[in-house]
Amino acid sequence: MPVTMQRGLVVALILFILGLVPASVFAESESKKADGEISLPKVVARVNGVEIQSKTIAFQLNRAMRENQKTFSPEEQRKIVMAIVDKEIVRELVYQEGQSEQVTIAPELVDKEFKGVMEPYKNKEEFDKALKARGLTEDELKESIKVDLTAKKLIDEQVRGKIKITDADVKKYYEDNKEKFSRPDAFRASHIFIAIYPPELVKKFSEKELHERQEELDKVAEKKINSILEELKAGGDFAELAKKYSHDAGSAPQGGDLDFIYKGVFDPEFDAAISKMKAGDTSDVVKTPYGYHLIKLVEIKPAEQASYAEMEVVIQKHLFMEKAQEKVGHYLQGLRKKAKIEILL
Repeated sequence: MPVTMQRGLVVALILFILGLVPASVFAESESKKADGEISLPKVVARVNGVEIQSKTIAFQLNRAMRENQKTFSPEEQRKIVMAIVDKEIVRELVYQEGQSEQVTIAPELVDKEFKGVMEPYKNKEEFDKALKARGLTEDELKESIKVDLTAKKLIDEQVRGKIKITDADVKKYYEDNKEKFSRPDAFRASHIFIAIYPPELVKKFSEKELHERQEELDKVAEKKINSILEELKAGGDFAELAKKYSHDAGSAPQGGDLDFIYKGVFDPEFDAAISKMKAGDTSDVVKTPYGYHLIKLVEIKPAEQASYAEMEVVIQKHLFMEKAQEKVGHYLQGLRKKAKIEILL
């Protein structure tokens, strides 16, 4: 397996195991307490005497509740909290082990990550306001960044270069799991997408402000997609209209081309519209939770068996991640066994 691919998989594994979030995400979330959020003690756990404070846990719980856009019962919230606390315990264990192993992080690396956190903000005043909303100081944020970098470096040393996936391993997995590589029907489609919350408004207004205007913005989006449909019926070119109007930044420059897609990748409403079309057809307006679409079905590809050559790299990645998770899991179990962990919930 190429070194660059292995490196990328190691990073993905670290993010998964430790539950680390790229610094830029901190800028995208609000930290106000959600309605009905459970109360937490000031200190939720101790790892070898080091306290894990509830403010970090509460922030992550709040974000999880907002992202899922549903009301969680106290019991459901508690399960989420326990999962977050466990991730924080692992993070602290690995950091402490890194200190014990004298893993060092250059100050310039911390500064670079810190600047990455600041970058999305318009100015220092806005950044300081966001920090205050999270109950953090700059020094605390820098320390958190240092913890993350130390943990990532130590886990990286435990995995990188120590796992070998042979051609025989890959071939055996393919032969033993051929049913997994049977592709369902695929569709090549293009679409013109008009979002309920257009990109230019998302940049200008908060999530709360947009939600308050949802009904108004929905009507604006519906009117816009219907006017585009009229242009199509009058002989307009689908690809050119997609380039001109579509809010899908990924497909608009290609005339709305989504390449081949499988059922379940997009929303059920999108799949339902596709299933009623023939190659060459253009749909009427299709509404999904995100906005309105006009869909053009370009080609239908029948179900097929993916060849070994097509799946070789995918299987390599899968086997590498499987073995890496096992290796890291044993390593973390060892750290837990020799640590004094107190959960105060």
